[in-house]
Amino acid sequence: MTENQVKVPFASPAWVDIACGVLEDLVAQHGEDGVNYSVGEAFAEAPEEISDDEGFAAWYFYVEGKSVRVGVGRVTDTDIQIQATWELSLDGARTVYTPELRAEWEKNPPQRPPDPNQKIEGDMTTLPAYLGELHNRLAVVTE
Repeated sequence: MTENQVKVPFASPAWVDIACGVLEDLVAQHGEDGVNYSVGEAFAEAPEEISDDEGFAAWYFYVEGKSVRVGVGRVTDTDIQIQATWELSLDGARTVYTPELRAEWEKNPPQRPPDPNQKIEGDMTTLPAYLGELHNRLAVVTE
């Protein structure tokens, strides 16, 4: 995080704006013609100021080659659908995944509380490795 960059609430419209810029940068560097994928994330029980009428803070993105489309809200037509509880997702959203941390988790997987809202649909292994950088860049600006 740069000195003048403020932290923003997780999955808020301001956070999604930052995610859009990061994705555009990453896809410009790493995207490949013909490689398309999409992800939708929805977080239940989100704070009222950032949630929809059903209590979700949600966002999505579509990558087509070197083109990116990002938005706020829930969609149903993405390759990967992720749902979780907003509060239970915060620690992970704020964690920068270093090689050392990943190695430690391989040896000692973290114990996370059960999440009654957690659902993942689609094959996460199809997503490009550079999306780890999206997570890490967002982690440092997540309030």
